Amino acid sequence: MANFQVALVRWLAHAAPPIQTMMRTAWGWPIMESIHFLGLSMLVGCVGAFDLRLLGVGKRIPIAALHKLIPLGLLGFAINATSGSMFLLTEGDQYIYNPAFQFKVLFIAIAGLNALLFYVTSWGRVNADGTINAPRAGKAAAVISLSMWICVIVCGRLLTFYRPGGCPPSGPGLIADCNPRMKN
Repeated sequence: MANFQVALVRWLAHAAPPIQTMMRTAWGWPIMESIHFLGLSMLVGCVGAFDLRLLGVGKRIPIAALHKLIPLGLLGFAINATSGSMFLLTEGDQYIYNPAFQFKVLFIAIAGLNALLFYVTSWGRVNADGTINAPRAGKAAAVISLSMWICVIVCGRLLTFYRPGGCPPSGPGLIADCNPRMKN
């Protein structure tokens, strides 16, 4: 896996010079951070409200009505995926070797799989009786969703506090959390 990470960092370093140039201007990074935060607000605001409703908060609001916010949450995710890609393309080594980033990607994947399972297994039952209570599976999906998005936010915040340095003489582990191209 560490070899894949090294190859990925090398590829990212040469993948999009115009984006790297723009991101390294005085306003490039701050603007993209602001856009990333707006996307996150849309995503977590919309999906979080829906999840809370599945858990029984605001029972007078029909679940189907809050479900109409999900496309805005998906737009927020698309905004974050785009802006996050720009960070990754600019400073790949600071992300690929960063355990906070590795966990953030894992939590996003779990949230996505959880959403997919929710729509395949539970949404039909929630939608059929969506005015009062969600079934247990829907509530479980909501708890997992809220938990994963909170973990994503925490890991995103931790990214700035951990900058991978050089690897020890023994080299990186299975998954590199140090920069194999730097001397320690």
